[in-house]
Amino acid sequence: MKVLILGGTRFLGRHIAQQALEAGHEVTLLHRGRSNATLFPEAEHRIADRDGDLTALRGGSWDVAIDTSAYFPRQVRTLAAALADRVPQYQLVSTISVYAGFDTPNTEDAPLAQLDDPSVETVTGTTYGGLKVLCEAAAEEGFAGRCLVSRPGLIVGPYDPTGRYTWWVQRYARAAAGEQVIAPGEPAGPVQFIDARDLAAWHLRQAELGATGICNVTGPEEPLSMGGFIDALRATLQPAARPLWVGEDFLLAQGVAPWSDLPVWLPRAQAALHQTNIERALLAGLQCRPLAQTLADTAAWAGSASTVAPAAPGGPARPPVGLAPEREAALLAAWRNAIHPVD
Repeated sequence: MKVLILGGTRFLGRHIAQQALEAGHEVTLLHRGRSNATLFPEAEHRIADRDGDLTALRGGSWDVAIDTSAYFPRQVRTLAAALADRVPQYQLVSTISVYAGFDTPNTEDAPLAQLDDPSVETVTGTTYGGLKVLCEAAAEEGFAGRCLVSRPGLIVGPYDPTGRYTWWVQRYARAAAGEQVIAPGEPAGPVQFIDARDLAAWHLRQAELGATGICNVTGPEEPLSMGGFIDALRATLQPAARPLWVGEDFLLAQGVAPWSDLPVWLPRAQAALHQTNIERALLAGLQCRPLAQTLADTAAWAGSASTVAPAAPGGPARPPVGLAPEREAALLAAWRNAIHPVD
């Protein structure tokens, strides 16, 4: 296949490019030339800012265009105009944040978020999902009948620029034998995420099939709990660590922010975000590698590289993630005292 990747030098796009090249496909990367620009010398590199002049896309045709970097609907519209009918399939990487609510697990047919101001171009936690909804609509309009939309959950693994999942990996990797490590909420609470390499493989498989439609794409294939996640962290990285489960109400009362102060974890009121229905993606061939492999590979990468990169242009701002060691220690001490007060 001839594969055009919008991006291709960072995280998900990087994994798609690597897998496509390893499979023998012809790969073209459209990027600004600012992040890992020397990667993949065997690929064709076309340098452009998708917010500006797209004349770099003149000439050529591809079997698929995979878009990992669209945050605003105008970016999708200008891309559709630039490519015209030179790609028989367009793939948009969206997000499960497109849904209007998370009171119950969402299927692909669940109601979608709506922006009060559809012209907004500031990406925040409030606008991110609604903007992706508009991107999806622009994709369906500009690439009618030849559009595939993935709605991934939390994307994790090597080269993750957000530091969210990686915080847990680094926390257990540095834990001393016998050291207590905070474990948030309830062991039975649900957890979902997708290894970027598995998401990349799924997208390339859909390109080979010429698939269209919309799929929630997260994992693992079988339900995972926070307790199972913590157990896997211990078994893979530090079996002698001692998780201490700290109650949700206590954490929230202490001002601990789910998802950012304690990445991955969500309280009960938002737990359905980690129960998104993925039956459609599984039927379309989604396969998730063992959790231990993702943890080990992420730890190996995190131990040899800077793990938090600046936000992508136009992408959501990246606040600091994870508890600082001193704050975690203070929370654990306060929780122990709350459970067994010292007179």
